[in-house]
Amino acid sequence: MLTDTHAHLFWDSYKNDLDQVIQNCADSGVTTIVNVGTDLLKSQQALDLESGNDKVKFYSTIGIHPHDATEYFSNPKPLIQKAILDLEKIYFQNPQKVIAVGECGLDYTFESHPEWVPNHLTTIQIQHLQELLFTSQIELARKLNLPLVVHIRDDRSKNPLNTKAWDKALSLLQNTPSILHCYSGLLETTKKVLNTSHLVSFAGTLTYPKSDHLIAAVKLLPLEKILLETDCPFLPPQSKRGQRNDPTGVIEIAKMIAQIKNLTLEQVADQTTKNAKSLLKI
Repeated sequence: MLTDTHAHLFWDSYKNDLDQVIQNCADSGVTTIVNVGTDLLKSQQALDLESGNDKVKFYSTIGIHPHDATEYFSNPKPLIQKAILDLEKIYFQNPQKVIAVGECGLDYTFESHPEWVPNHLTTIQIQHLQELLFTSQIELARKLNLPLVVHIRDDRSKNPLNTKAWDKALSLLQNTPSILHCYSGLLETTKKVLNTSHLVSFAGTLTYPKSDHLIAAVKLLPLEKILLETDCPFLPPQSKRGQRNDPTGVIEIAKMIAQIKNLTLEQVADQTTKNAKSLLKI
């Protein structure tokens, strides 16, 4: 039994074959999938999406991605407050299915991803907006007694040791239980995470070349701190690079963790599923 803690099966790329994708999950032992919201519309879509398969259980989250923080520039605090209230309304439609707040967080990859940086804003302004939006979702998670699904990315195109976003995000989170989604932390960050209540979720990036910092994180972290995810349809594992990803991709990630830790696939599958169930209360 495997759990994909971060999927986006409501994405348009699954429109024509979602039933087959879900059946492939059932056949492969991927029995639990968390569909993660990235804005108000997608949070609703994640909630509304049904598995339709007795062997595969769907859960969902409510959240607003840091890339969307720029949309609140004209009047940040009241606009963000309204968005948080709208997220809460989605949660109360089905509290048994909505099991986390996020995907939220900080993304400081301004130089390497200029396409999502508006010309009328400075990077300092965007960082401030992201922090306001992130802090509001942390408060919502605490209010609803839910864990967070956290997106954190630093731009390391010029400085390979950059940890600015990670340092800021961890300081804002404090010890609010969280899934550190698609983990990209360097060794010093991983050492900090060891002493928190956060769980670390590895995606297909673990299987890519030049993933030494992720391999080091797997070695350092006890299996009880690790989760699996695909972030599908994005980030397919190495064997499927260039293709659409789906939740069965967690198998390759689990095998990689088993190899690094000298464990069996079954041990990794069982413990990571236990970790997910414990944190997400499912």
